[in-house]
Amino acid sequence: MASFQLQNSEVLARLKPFGISFEKSLNDLIKGIRSHSKESAESLSEFLDLAIQECKTELTTTDLETKAMAVLKLAYLEMYGFDMSWCNFQILEVMSSSRFQQKRIGYLAAIQSFKNEQDLLILATNQFKKDLNSHNHVEIGLALSGIATIVTPNLSKDINDDVLMKLSHSKPYIRKKAILAMYKIFLQFPDSLRLNFNRIIAMLDDSDVSVVSATLNVICELSKKNPNIFINYLPKFFSILEETKNNWLIIRILKLFQSLSKVEPRMKKKILPTIIDLMLRTQASSLIYECINCIVNGQMLNIDSSKDKETAKLCIKQIMEFFKTKDSNLKFVGLIALINVLKIFPVFIHKVDGVSEVIMDCITDPDLIIKRKALEICHFLVKEDNIVEVVKTLLVQLIPSENSTVPESLKQEIMQKIIFIATQDNYSNIPNFKWYIAVLKDIINLTLLPLPSTNTTAISQVTASIIAAEVGKEFKNLATKVPSIRSDILNRVIVDAVKNPRILDVCPTLLKDFYWILGEYIDELKTDDEIITVLIQALVKLFSSIVSDYNDYYSKNGTFSEDKYNQVAYYLYKLIQFLNNWENHIHFEVQERALSWLEFLKLSLEAMIDGDNAVILKLETEEDKSLPMLLTHILPSFFKSYQLNPVSKNSQRKIGIPEDLDLDTPINPIDYQLEDFISTDVHSEEYNLYLEDDLDEVTIPLGNLSNSSEDSVRKRQERLERLKDDPYYLTSSNGDRSNKSRAKKPLLMDESKDSSIENFSERATINSNVPPSPPKKKKSTKTKTKTKSKRDKVIILAEETIEGGDDDNDEDMTVSKSKKSKRNILKIDSSNLDNFDLNSVATPDDSSLSNNKGYEYDIDLEELRKQLAESAIKKTEKEEKKKKKKKEKEKEKKTVPTKTSSCNHTDLKLEHDSDLIGPSNDNSIVTVVKSKKSKKKSKAAIIE
Repeated sequence: MASFQLQNSEVLARLKPFGISFEKSLNDLIKGIRSHSKESAESLSEFLDLAIQECKTELTTTDLETKAMAVLKLAYLEMYGFDMSWCNFQILEVMSSSRFQQKRIGYLAAIQSFKNEQDLLILATNQFKKDLNSHNHVEIGLALSGIATIVTPNLSKDINDDVLMKLSHSKPYIRKKAILAMYKIFLQFPDSLRLNFNRIIAMLDDSDVSVVSATLNVICELSKKNPNIFINYLPKFFSILEETKNNWLIIRILKLFQSLSKVEPRMKKKILPTIIDLMLRTQASSLIYECINCIVNGQMLNIDSSKDKETAKLCIKQIMEFFKTKDSNLKFVGLIALINVLKIFPVFIHKVDGVSEVIMDCITDPDLIIKRKALEICHFLVKEDNIVEVVKTLLVQLIPSENSTVPESLKQEIMQKIIFIATQDNYSNIPNFKWYIAVLKDIINLTLLPLPSTNTTAISQVTASIIAAEVGKEFKNLATKVPSIRSDILNRVIVDAVKNPRILDVCPTLLKDFYWILGEYIDELKTDDEIITVLIQALVKLFSSIVSDYNDYYSKNGTFSEDKYNQVAYYLYKLIQFLNNWENHIHFEVQERALSWLEFLKLSLEAMIDGDNAVILKLETEEDKSLPMLLTHILPSFFKSYQLNPVSKNSQRKIGIPEDLDLDTPINPIDYQLEDFISTDVHSEEYNLYLEDDLDEVTIPLGNLSNSSEDSVRKRQERLERLKDDPYYLTSSNGDRSNKSRAKKPLLMDESKDSSIENFSERATINSNVPPSPPKKKKSTKTKTKTKSKRDKVIILAEETIEGGDDDNDEDMTVSKSKKSKRNILKIDSSNLDNFDLNSVATPDDSSLSNNKGYEYDIDLEELRKQLAESAIKKTEKEEKKKKKKKEKEKEKKTVPTKTSSCNHTDLKLEHDSDLIGPSNDNSIVTVVKSKKSKKKSKAAIIE
């Protein structure tokens, strides 16, 4: 059998040079994954497990071609999430192959798999050095690519000199890769940059353009961390900019100037004319963008300078050429450059022709990325004359098209931008607040309550809560700051909203602010005919609920006591009297509702009293009593004594904490014990999950946790006596409430809810160029002429604040707290170059090797020496104790001469060992370990 397997392997090895192989290749693996993925997830999982098992079997062979194919398949499966670190040593074996195709597979897998394992990187270092010294320049380039990805602090220190030598290689391909690999070494080993800085600068004089471009890439990246070290070489960079005609090389120099100009403002006078000339001369869009980006982000524009204003105008004119094409990429890049310029000079959005039209076109662009970017600066467009048009354009973006829907994140951004535009400068741009209320109502209808006929999906609860909270907060601000608009908010928005059941289902957060406004400014609510109609219906529903509750709580087999029966009859009598006031109302709907319910209620009253009004008259003729002043004067003064004014959001921070305020000392400490709260009532055997409204704390226990005893009962009585006179402890009566139901029936639904929903959705419209007015006019199909809307004169209350301090600083502090730095996993870590000083002397403590990383060789040799010394001393002490015991036993048997001879023999051994060791130092520790038997030699442990 063994001979057959041997012959079989030989046959396979002979067939491979002819392209005949029986192992699965990478193409077979990919085809298998595609075919099994169409079947089921279980089938794909079984296929992948089988493929990994086959790769493990193939890695046990001695054939490097088979191993390389197995490693290649594992590298592909690693992208599916399978770990391949278990085969790192097989990868290293493939890397050491003499064939380039196999070596390339090994380096590819090493780049994916090597995760800074110190044992593995020790072996990999030798392989790197071997490949770097190869005669084949392709293998050198392969090794440089692997080093740039796998490099660690210790590896960078070992490989630094070998990579540095390749900077003088005859091939530009190797020199380019070497300078790029040196950048990764600098990040891990900053001392290399300090020692070889002049060598990097010298690479700028290379004869090959690609090497110079790679060098500028490295310098540009290093300048982002510390641009000061390159200030002295500005003339050299400038000469390259003037001499070269390579656009990509010019772009790298412009990015370098962008970093250097922030620390050296004087260079602006020299390079700005050259950059402007280059921007006007070139036809490449990428170079034009980089020129504008260098000018803007390099802080070369000053708001107070007239020359810089002309430069900014010139940049905007160049940017406008980007929007004349239909390329979305150029549009997006031009919009980014335009935003950067307008953030410095926002006045140009109206002064330069075509800028405002371009931004409006970007807002309506079907590309969501461009639309979101345009939202960042659309507030610069807003003035008192055009705020209606801008807001209308934003609202139209909330309407879904036939083939697409509006993303929830975009709805949220548009809503926030509309509110930000309206609230600028304390509502100074709002021409008519009734129009603004209609806009907010449109936001609710388009985002939270879209019509079922539109192509919209249900909004998520999280987004609905955010939008509802923002809109509700804005309504609250309006009601607080603008007193003249409170009546419109209540009658046009809140009354319809609280009657709409969809709001309760979709965005109940909105009702929290609406109820607050309703309670705070209820006096502004107008009692129109529609409200009276709803009120009549609500009163009858309320009486129906009262009758149902009386029937549930106080009836026994359908019969009432005389007292409760008379109460229901009296409520019915008072309701009939109230409805008699509306039977002759001028509004037909109110009259019809009142009369229809009156006839039914009168029949009900006659059925209850049988025509005997004695009980009703008796209750009615009782002496009238006036309400106490606590209810008529004191209670309203809690809410209406002072006017509620808007308060600045940062005012609370400016209130200093009193020095004598002690928040640590308890006001009234009471030492409760656990057994005081444990009830011992043996009759309660259940744990009540649902508590009644008036649940007794004492008579209804939570559970029997211990057996009853006289001591616990006594402590319980003492606690009740102690808390009886406590004004902050609420006691309840011991009346029997067992018949009281824990759940009440819901109120009847409003019969006119459908009409209220339609009214809420249809009253506010988007299509309004001017604020709404009571008389409605027909729309004209002719071209619209811009007419300035008449501005309402309203009083906007200023926010109250506390003197001292700056609100802006508080706001910035709030924003800085809320924003948390998020680490980009794709960004190269360059933290080792922080606070890098080119002129400082490299010390072991400052080097990157002392960064306490778990995968580095962080062995403390001094600590290891101490541990070895202590272990050797302890071992010697134990052996000495054993020898002393043996000597005491041998004293009786041995004579004195033999003892002295043995001692002399030991002294001779020590003298002989001391000659071998040499002169002893104070810091060295010498330990002599004597053998138990005379045949074995004594050993000495030396620890330095």
